[in-house]
Amino acid sequence: MDMDTCICTGLRQAAFDITEIYDSYLEPSGLKITMFRVLRRLSSAEQASITELAVIVGVDRSTLGRNLRVLERMNLVAFEEAEDARSRTIVLTALGRTTLAKATPLWVKAQTKMRSVLGEELKSVFVAMTKVKHAAEAQ
Repeated sequence: MDMDTCICTGLRQAAFDITEIYDSYLEPSGLKITMFRVLRRLSSAEQASITELAVIVGVDRSTLGRNLRVLERMNLVAFEEAEDARSRTIVLTALGRTTLAKATPLWVKAQTKMRSVLGEELKSVFVAMTKVKHAAEAQ
């Protein structure tokens, strides 16, 4: 790799490519990897506020809010009034749980595929991602 190769562009392209791979595996479930990620994290939390779920998923509130509106239209999540009337809690619906159960084995297949593709280099990929995260946090 020479100095003219943009690291950011290369990583963004790799993220786009891997997203396409996961999306193709998840297609029979009707989910995209971005949706699966939210449903999976919400399932682990059982319920959460938008702020809590944004932290759990690792995205900003506005991005999560847009994703949740799509999931709500698909009847995969529901908003419930919280104890504090100013906030709402997000929960998986019965259809959300069923869809997540259908998608999980498809995601496992995508994981297996990517582990096979990356092989021994997978550990290096995670080391690099951690370094990038720490660099971003130090900004």
